[in-house]
Amino acid sequence: MFHNKIKNDNNSYFSVENKWFSIGFPSNPSYGWNKALPKTSLYPIDMSHTANAFMLNLVELVHWTPIIPAFLMAQSILDNSDKWTNYFDNDNQRTLLFLLSPIIAFFGGLPGIMMHTYEGWQVAPFDSPLRGESGTENTNVVVSDKNNQWLRIVAYFFIFNMQYIGLQAFSYAILGSTYFYGCLKFLSIMGFFIGYLGNQDYKATFNFKWKNTAGGSTFPLAWTTLVPFILSASLNMYAFLNLGVLVFPGKFTVFNSLAPPLLIALGGIIEGLFAETVFDQKIHAFAVILFNAGFWLELNMIKKGAEMLSCK
Repeated sequence: MFHNKIKNDNNSYFSVENKWFSIGFPSNPSYGWNKALPKTSLYPIDMSHTANAFMLNLVELVHWTPIIPAFLMAQSILDNSDKWTNYFDNDNQRTLLFLLSPIIAFFGGLPGIMMHTYEGWQVAPFDSPLRGESGTENTNVVVSDKNNQWLRIVAYFFIFNMQYIGLQAFSYAILGSTYFYGCLKFLSIMGFFIGYLGNQDYKATFNFKWKNTAGGSTFPLAWTTLVPFILSASLNMYAFLNLGVLVFPGKFTVFNSLAPPLLIALGGIIEGLFAETVFDQKIHAFAVILFNAGFWLELNMIKKGAEMLSCK
């Protein structure tokens, strides 16, 4: 009888424990299209109405859709690899990096997708579990109330380091190993290690408030990671211009060449500055739609480049 009581108690305990460990956000039901109720921190700033299921599903969808143009870019480069390799002075490595660059760019955004999934796909005011003195303050961040600032910092760290790799892969492919007096490969590797291993204490974070909106901190990214990324993004734009000479001869070379990277960059700036300080889900969706537009224009550029090479 005593054994049965222990067994029943244990079964009851494990049943409760397993149920607790299985709860998600949202939960019961938690199909892919189910979204949690608006976080409580969105109500005082009058943004809860933007966190409806339709808008949150749209935000999630447009985060995933860049994989389509990314795959099509890689497919186009693969199908025309002989032409691109010839254009790249018969350097197969440059063709490989060119093919991988859009794939890296997409999968480099997965830390952000993971963060947004944890957040229930809601942009909301942030709080940090690392605030205050340890042991003197309850620093728990309740996911149904606010978003986790430390998770945001970690996600930004991996996003920017992975995007750096994608940017440099594209630039190296287009410009070649002789660029920067033959030091481009060394500088690319060094830039990554500075961004990944550099001191994370000193960050480029600042507070931003648009008109009468809630406002908040933005760009929680260390300078050691941000500076190599900025340099890489600048070089990437030059590489797009270089490729644009082949793809878009004529008056609008600069405009057509820079449209893809500028749209992607603009989407990132709008998400970081506005979506994560205004906390309007529509702004979040719009920012990521700009990412998508940039990817599709880059696909057009790569396909058109293959056509131009076929005519030579």
